[in-house]
Order: sequence, then structure tokens, then C-alpha cells
Amino acid sequence: MVLLWVISGCASISMLPEEASEVDFYADEGKVGWSEYTHVENFRDYTPDQIYDAAKAGLGAAGFSLRKLSGAFAKGEHGMTAHDWNVVAGFYFVEYSEGIKVKIIVEGSKDIGFSGDATSDVWTGKILIAM
Repeated sequence: MVLLWVISGCASISMLPEEASEVDFYADEGKVGWSEYTHVENFRDYTPDQIYDAAKAGLGAAGFSLRKLSGAFAKGEHGMTAHDWNVVAGFYFVEYSEGIKVKIIVEGSKDIGFSGDATSDVWTGKILIAM
């Protein structure tokens, strides 16, 4: 029973959208769920290839192992941290009239711990800074 509780609390790559077309780039940012954080940025004067390469580099530099890649998104998984069993992140982008809009979605494990959700919104910033 305990194993089932632990497994059900883990974050999984399958929790993240499968395609950039499934992502709302205009939805709320910050903490948007129990342990879900999002951040949107706009990039001008970059090509989609440059953004895609930067996404992979940003995820890697923030300690995420790349798990699933496509032309308009990259997903990664981070192992155990001091606050989470694991953390997953999705990096999605779409071209629009003024450049490229990027959205990062981070999901932490769903454990309650001693202080409830302790996943940090710092993950989205770490990924963006590393880009």
C-alpha cells in the first residue's frame, strides 16, 4: 500500500502535454496547480532551431535528463531533490507575429511531506537562465 502511495505521488513525463499545440501560451503563470509551475517568455530575433537548441541546453544545465524531444518541445526529468521525489519539465514554443513564444511547465511529485507542496517555482527560472 505504501509503495502505491509513493508511486502515485511521483511526477511523470506523461503528465505534461504531448505537443506544443496542446499548450495555452496565454494562461496564468506561476503556481497553477498542486506542484505545477509555468512561465512564458517571448523571444525576438531567434530562429525556431536556435530556440530548440537553447531549450535542450537549458533543461540539461538545470539538471534535467532529456526524455522526449520533438520539433516544438523538449521534456526532461530531474531526479530526487531535497523537496521532491522527482521533477519533470516541458519546454514548448510556437512562432507568432512578434517572434517565438516559449512556455515552460514544471511538475513536482505530489507528496504532502511536512510542509505540503515544496516544489519550487525556481525551476522555470533555472531553465530560462541556462538558455
